[in-house]
Amino acid sequence: MSNALNRIFAFIFFAIILFMLLWMPTWTKINLGDIPSISYSPPWIGFLVILIGLGYEMFRPSLNLKRDMNWKWLLAGIFLFLIILIMIIVQEIWLPYKQGYSIFRMRSFEFPIGSGSLSVWPQLLYDLLNVHSTDTTALALLFGTLFLTRSTPQTSKSYKLMLIGAVIFTAFLMLGHFSFLIFNIDPTGGYYSRFTRIELLSQYWFQWDFWSELVVLAGALWLLFKGKKPVIVTKTN
Repeated sequence: MSNALNRIFAFIFFAIILFMLLWMPTWTKINLGDIPSISYSPPWIGFLVILIGLGYEMFRPSLNLKRDMNWKWLLAGIFLFLIILIMIIVQEIWLPYKQGYSIFRMRSFEFPIGSGSLSVWPQLLYDLLNVHSTDTTALALLFGTLFLTRSTPQTSKSYKLMLIGAVIFTAFLMLGHFSFLIFNIDPTGGYYSRFTRIELLSQYWFQWDFWSELVVLAGALWLLFKGKKPVIVTKTN
């Protein structure tokens, strides 16, 4: 039964991340313009490694999906889920309320941005794909779940691959964040350059991207180097 549960878990997240990767070139065109260097930049190698790890888990299950009650990992997992919740509240409740938003209307937007060509989508579809089908959501959902389990890379090769992929992706992104904030070098093809450094720090989306990536990176590095202590079961007479 546990192997079946592991395979279902891995399949669901494999599908989520694969869809996100296939969607990202379109997301880039909507939000940044036709910039292939962003859609296929080195950080995305990390997600490919995560996919390999999930695929390996489907083939040879090794995750321990029992709940871990260690307070550090509880905080990490809950924090990542809170990031997702905040994203939903801000994007689907707070900002729309201020702008007279309705999920039943149609949304027109430039596609690719800057081209002058307009596309029209249902607002609900636009929100689902453009707001929530992102790397931030995928990472927070996957590792928010895994951090709450007893899984450890010392006993799970698939988890080790996923963590390595997470480190690759988040380390590249953190390097990009700091390269702009410290040296004013924009790694995003112009997306960050629309803002001053102070303005970027005040953007809500930058804050949830930054902190979720930092928690995933720190947690992944900790697990890769130290793992999790095995749960000691005490017998009572």
